[in-house]
Amino acid sequence: MERNRNLDLLLKLLLSMIRRIWQRWMLFLVVYSVVDKATFNQAEQLLNILHNMDLTRTRPTILVANKIDLARSRTVSSQDGKCMACTHKIKFIEVSVAINHNVDTLLAGVLSQIRLKKVHCALQGHREPSPSAHWYKNRNVVRASMKARQMITWIFGKEDSKFRNCENLQVL
Repeated sequence: MERNRNLDLLLKLLLSMIRRIWQRWMLFLVVYSVVDKATFNQAEQLLNILHNMDLTRTRPTILVANKIDLARSRTVSSQDGKCMACTHKIKFIEVSVAINHNVDTLLAGVLSQIRLKKVHCALQGHREPSPSAHWYKNRNVVRASMKARQMITWIFGKEDSKFRNCENLQVL
């Protein structure tokens, strides 16, 4: 019993320290490899942590799919990345660092997102959020609706505007 209590206190202390460090960051870039499903799952876990700590509300976050030049080895689809980005209300881009595809777009988008988020937060008067403040209700429901939209897009061939918006790094 005492050991569990000590572990809980240690975990709370570590989370508090991580939160203080992460609050100094201006942006979160979460990168995964499209040829490794495990990195995609780890990216999702990291995004869940950032959301649970309410850090993405006041800081831009971009989900980056890397190694898109390896199309034959691809295990994570573009739609899966877009769906995760829309679920977490963040931006999404596919790049290939090896052939320098979309790298400049990503760098320009990083600067744009930082500037846009600063202006948006200043206009909204955001303070640092309290640890219990959550701006989302249930990501599982949101994710299910995004999967449904993804299927409709696949069936009818018309891309949803929500998916297009998550790829535009020049707007919030």
